[in-house]
Amino acid sequence: MKKTTARLRLAAALAAMAAMFGAPSANAFTGIEPFLGQWLGDGVTATSGAMENVDFRGTDLDVQIYPKGASGFIVSQREVLWSAGEEEQHSMTLVFDPTDQPGVFEAQDDCNPVSQVGCAWARIAGDTLTITMLSFKRSDEANYRVYKRTLTDNGLDLAYSHMIDDDVAESFEGFAVRQIN
Repeated sequence: MKKTTARLRLAAALAAMAAMFGAPSANAFTGIEPFLGQWLGDGVTATSGAMENVDFRGTDLDVQIYPKGASGFIVSQREVLWSAGEEEQHSMTLVFDPTDQPGVFEAQDDCNPVSQVGCAWARIAGDTLTITMLSFKRSDEANYRVYKRTLTDNGLDLAYSHMIDDDVAESFEGFAVRQIN
């Protein structure tokens, strides 16, 4: 009964998105369908300049994943980090198009890791959507950001890590639930 209700809600959400953004072809979005929708959640972000000095902050998260054309998708994310009465907000939107490899998408054709934008790609493997970003803020400093969104029976497990060269600069663990509008 619970799975049937969840499937009906997912079908209704997909139908609403198709009406808003145009109906995709029958075989489009293979693999991305379960991730589509708006997800609200929270968790804890840990930031470290050095391993002995770790700052933990609460994080509220709003992730929206919706179709783009017949075979791509858009991920829009807004996060609010808060600690000791202070609030910090970040947002990003990435537009993904399919590549020749099944389940792999790229955010832009002109990937340039030394540009302001850098490179971003997404991979769907089983129940996990992983978005990886690579950029160089300085010529000697590689920045890797990895966002993992894993489907569970109750929602979406969220994990994020930000590495600068080989050091973890920031990490996040949390959970989100799909919103039905």
